[in-house]
Amino acid sequence: MHRTIVIGAVAGAIAASASAADAPQVTLSVPSAFATEVTMKCYHKGQELSHDPTYQLVTIAPLTEYHGWFGSRNADQANNHGWKVDVFARYSPRVAAALRKAKDGYQADLNIEPEFFGLDERSYMFARFEHKHFKWGDAVSFLSQFTQDTGVYVPHNGHLTYEVWGLTRDHKHTVVATVAVRHPKLANWGPEVRDAGSIAALKGDRDYKRVETCSPEEFEPSLIAFDRLLDTVVIR
Repeated sequence: MHRTIVIGAVAGAIAASASAADAPQVTLSVPSAFATEVTMKCYHKGQELSHDPTYQLVTIAPLTEYHGWFGSRNADQANNHGWKVDVFARYSPRVAAALRKAKDGYQADLNIEPEFFGLDERSYMFARFEHKHFKWGDAVSFLSQFTQDTGVYVPHNGHLTYEVWGLTRDHKHTVVATVAVRHPKLANWGPEVRDAGSIAALKGDRDYKRVETCSPEEFEPSLIAFDRLLDTVVIR
């Protein structure tokens, strides 16, 4: 695989040729704030991604994946801002349906595991649903939250994720991007995080309302800054 990484004072440019013959050839320009240990990997359809014998993760479409961190990679859970941009060589009818008719993250019914890897782990919380337009195509975005137990926890730092799901204008590729975010007025994951008990109660909670209505610049990283990173995606 040939990979060129240029990190400057303002932005990092990453250009790569796909190692898997059928993986999309993707260029992504990464601002310096997001440029901690950026990697690019390409996968062919059916390739194992996890390399863990106890947890099989196989992509059902050719994939090019960029991964990195906003800030330090070694931060604790509440401050760990890992991000990914996945470009699949596949048209997703589910994403198309969400673009056409979804009014919130619950209706969108999007989750990367069942869509592209055959697993069925779903977030229980969605907020801040929006339609977005990028140079490469159209998308929906939202905040999500998933934990390993059955609690319906209010938004908190440690599990809150910003997701973007889109289709390229030629309908040949699906773009899925995520970044772990925090908000300075939310509690960090721990015993003090409240369990709302139900989705109805969750939607009425003060912290749910906070993440729904606050400025996108209040999150770390800024949601606008991550959207700008995504706008640099070029697929050849």
